[in-house]
Amino acid sequence: MKKIFFTIALITTALGCNAQENTPKISTPAKTNYTYEIIVDSLDIPWGMSFINENDLLVTEKSGILYRIKNGRKKKVRGLPPVYVRGQGGLLDIAISPNYKKTKEIYFTMSSEIDTYNNISLINNSISNENLINNKLIQKGIELIRKEYPFVFNETLKDFIETFKDELENGFDPIEKFQLFLDVNYYPDIKDESDLNQISELSGKIKEIEISNDKNLYEEEKKLKNKLRSIQKKYSFLPQSGKRKAKGGHTALYKATLKDLELKDVKMIYKGDFNTKKGQHWGSRIVFDNNNYLYFTIGDRGNRDVNPQDISRDGGKVYRLNLDGSIPNDNPFTGRENVRKAIYSYGHRNPQGMVFNKNTKKIWTNEHGPKGGDEINIIKPGKNYGWPIITYGINYSGTIITDKTSMDGMEQPLYYWVPSIAPSGMAFSTSNLYPKWKNNLFVGSLKFEYLERLEIKNEKVVKREKILESIGRVRNVKEGPDGYLYLAVEGKGIIKIIPN
Repeated sequence: MKKIFFTIALITTALGCNAQENTPKISTPAKTNYTYEIIVDSLDIPWGMSFINENDLLVTEKSGILYRIKNGRKKKVRGLPPVYVRGQGGLLDIAISPNYKKTKEIYFTMSSEIDTYNNISLINNSISNENLINNKLIQKGIELIRKEYPFVFNETLKDFIETFKDELENGFDPIEKFQLFLDVNYYPDIKDESDLNQISELSGKIKEIEISNDKNLYEEEKKLKNKLRSIQKKYSFLPQSGKRKAKGGHTALYKATLKDLELKDVKMIYKGDFNTKKGQHWGSRIVFDNNNYLYFTIGDRGNRDVNPQDISRDGGKVYRLNLDGSIPNDNPFTGRENVRKAIYSYGHRNPQGMVFNKNTKKIWTNEHGPKGGDEINIIKPGKNYGWPIITYGINYSGTIITDKTSMDGMEQPLYYWVPSIAPSGMAFSTSNLYPKWKNNLFVGSLKFEYLERLEIKNEKVVKREKILESIGRVRNVKEGPDGYLYLAVEGKGIIKIIPN
C-alpha cells in the first residue's frame, strides 16, 4: 500500500498548469469493437518486451528480472549483470537482434553503477567531506528541510546532499529539490489508516482536476497538493529499493547471447558517463532500422541544465551504434573532437518511447516533458531538439523554465501534449487486423492510464482517441509478429488487444 500511494504522489506533486490543452482534444469512442485478454499476468513494472516469435516473448521487470514466456509459461532467465535499482532506474528495455535467428543475440538497457569512464571519488562526494558540510548554502538548505520534514532520517538527508549537492551549492530551492528527490527515490512510512484514506481521497481529487485541465481550478489543486504534502511530513521516509545506495549510476547498453534460460557472453557495449545518484530520467528504449543500425535513448539524468545541450556528455540523447557496439562512420559527430561520437541527436529530456516507421524509414520517439510539453519527435541526425532551452512545459513547482517554445537551429516536435500524459512505449499498427487503425500511432499513458491512438496525416496529428481507458499505467506497447497490439501494464501484465 505504501509504495502504491507514492506512485500516486509522484504523479500529483506538480502544481497546476495554466496552459490550454493542445489540439486536437482526445476523444472517447461511443462504441468499442475490441476486447482484450491478459496473456501474461502477475507483473509489477513490465518495462521492455521483445517477441522472438508469436509464442516466445522476452519481458523485463524494472526490479531486475528478465522473463522468457513460451506458450504462456513464464520463466526467469539467468545471467543478468548487477542492476542498479534506484528511483526510475532498473532493468529497462530489451530487443532481439535483427540477426537473432542466426546469432541468438539480444540487447538490453539497464541502470548500472559501474564507473566506466570517469574516476568518481565516493569519499570526496560524501557528506563527510568538510567542504561540503561547511558550505553555507547547503547548511541553510538542510535547516529549511528539517523544519518542513521534522521526521526525516539523517541517512535520507545524506543521500539527498550527495545527490543534489551541485544544485544546493548554486542556490536552487532546497525544498523543491528535496520533494523531487523524495518522490523519485523514497516513500513515506505511513502507519495510520486514516491518513492512508485521506491520501487516496486527495489523490483522486487532484487527478480529476489534472484530467480536466481547468485553469479555474488551479488554486484548488494547489490547496489539495499542499494538504497531501502536510500528511507526508508527519512521517519518515524509506528508500523505494529497500536500502540507501552508496554509489551513483547511469544507463548502460548490453549485448548477450540467449541460450534457453541463460544469458551468455554478456558484454556492456555502451554506458553513460558521469555517474549520478539522481534517480530520474534514465530513458530508455532500443530499436533497429532497416540497415541494422541500433538506436537507443538515455534521459537527461536529472541534470537538465548541462547534459542535454552538451554533446561531450551523455544524457538527453538518442544514440546510434553498429550491432557490435562500434560507432558508424557516418554518425553526425564523427570526426569532431571532445564529443560522444555515438550521439545521433540531442536536446532531449527523457525519451521512453521509440519506433522505426517502416513507411517513412525514420526513427520516431516520444519523451516526457515537465509539467506539460510531452513530445513526439521525428529524429534527424545531428539535430538539436531544444530541451531545456525551448519547451511547451513548465516546472513541476509551477514556475517558468523558459519563455521560448521555438528557436532557430532547434527542432519542433511533430506533436506536444498539454496536459502531459506521461508517454511510454510507442508502436504503429501496420497489420490488417484493425482495419480502421492501420498506420495509426499508439502511445501508452502512465498518468491517465490508457492507450492513446493518434491519426496522423502529412506529419500532423488530426485525431486522438482513448483505447482501453482506465486499464492501468501503460508502460509499453508493441506490434507482435502476428500483427496484434500488445501492452505492458503495470500491476497487470501483458495484454493483447483483440478486435471483435
